[in-house]
Amino acid sequence: MPAPDLDGVYISERGEGRITVTHEGYLWSNSSQNRFKRAVTILRRLQRNTWRCDWCFEDLQTWRRADARYCCEGCRKRAARQRRFWRG
Repeated sequence: MPAPDLDGVYISERGEGRITVTHEGYLWSNSSQNRFKRAVTILRRLQRNTWRCDWCFEDLQTWRRADARYCCEGCRKRAARQRRFWRG
């Protein structure tokens, strides 16, 4: 699966805690369905306050996949080690 486009989706915060997620269409085609779906998923995760790392609780970067759980490989590996430790 290809990585998300770095400049495809933008997150901006407006007054009174309102968050908007916008996306750009592709230059030479009208097919921006994937970016639209990704923007909707990110907006839902922002509304549920789950657009943050499961390990260090930092906000995820906009270039991460919409279903990302960790901010970096280090946090993902630390969480896996913790799960293995508690599993026995």
